[in-house]
Amino acid sequence: MHKKLHLKVLALGFGMITSLMSVVVLAEGLDGNGNVICAAIDVVGCENGPGCVEGSARSFDLPEFMFVDFNNKLVRATKESGHKQISPIKNLEKTESQLILQGVENQRGWSVAIDRQTGRMSVTSAGPDLSFMVFGACTAI
Repeated sequence: MHKKLHLKVLALGFGMITSLMSVVVLAEGLDGNGNVICAAIDVVGCENGPGCVEGSARSFDLPEFMFVDFNNKLVRATKESGHKQISPIKNLEKTESQLILQGVENQRGWSVAIDRQTGRMSVTSAGPDLSFMVFGACTAI
């Protein structure tokens, strides 16, 4: 239906997901200081004008799992994903109910909100012509 949008989402999506998956949860004693693995479950990509496309990370050719290294403030796709991009964590803020991360990659601003009780995550990424939402979850490894 929106083949052009889907192709743009595929082309631009990986950098956003790499950045946006830089998350951690504090549920069950996790405090954001250890290593974390995150899974992208649902992805929505929206182009300025024609609409949005929904799918799984796999349907957008994005890594399904990301490794978060808090000591080095880096996020990378797992080896199994076949992707090699690395994204820096620029800002990390803990609130009473959420963990919030922010950054910039591929000229796109991103923000992640993690529920500290459930580990569920909600991610947004904004660029001039294409924006994303990602829903998923994280756990300590």
